[in-house]
Amino acid sequence: MCGVISIMKHVVVGAGVVGLLSGGLVVASGGSAMAKSNLTLNAAHKVIHAGQTLHFAGVAGDDAGLRKARFCLQVRDPGRHWKQIGTCVKPYHVDGWSADFRFDTRLLAHGRYAFRAVGVGLRHRNHEIYGPSPSVRVTVR
Repeated sequence: MCGVISIMKHVVVGAGVVGLLSGGLVVASGGSAMAKSNLTLNAAHKVIHAGQTLHFAGVAGDDAGLRKARFCLQVRDPGRHWKQIGTCVKPYHVDGWSADFRFDTRLLAHGRYAFRAVGVGLRHRNHEIYGPSPSVRVTVR
């Protein structure tokens, strides 16, 4: 009889460990299901001549559903702060999960520049809700 009780204890303890491990796996997978968003920016050319128009294309994505936003282009030359260049744009294509947008700008000064995109709220233009994107480097000759 003692042998049966001992075996039953091992079975119950083993089932509890399996239950804890299973519960731990559920908790771990639930934690990784956070909503994620991303913002990318690409330049049509990495080297241009002064005065040429520079074309950018960007994509914003949000797996929790895209919020309404305008997208702004920012520029930074070496040693300076980011500043907005041009006006913010509405996306030209939007579905529930992603938005596509474009920028065109003209640079007259020679040098190396870094560009990035940010998504801002419709009412509060200083409130970034997407980004900033990774920077894109462009050389003007």
